[in-house]
Amino acid sequence: MLRTMILISVIFISMRVDANTTAKIAQILMYEQGNIIYIYPEGGVNNPPACHGSNGDYLSYKMDRPMAKEYLSMLMLAFAAQKVVSFRTAGACVDQSVSETILYFTVYK
Repeated sequence: MLRTMILISVIFISMRVDANTTAKIAQILMYEQGNIIYIYPEGGVNNPPACHGSNGDYLSYKMDRPMAKEYLSMLMLAFAAQKVVSFRTAGACVDQSVSETILYFTVYK
């Protein structure tokens, strides 16, 4: 078990991390059936990975993350106040197979 946890940690740390999208949020979609939140940045996603699909220009994350509610709260506030958000992403489609996964973000004033 410990070896598995260490291996997963090493893989996660070695993943490419990009601040590839900095924009205001144009739209937020909550999809209960998939347990996923979709964030549509104004101007779309910059430098998306190959897995990023053509069914929408959005970033996403699953609601079963430990801080998912806090993510949603901050992103909704940023959307309502029209603040610029810089998204750090996994550089891969981890939480959903066709959209780049949000790791964390920064909201600017």
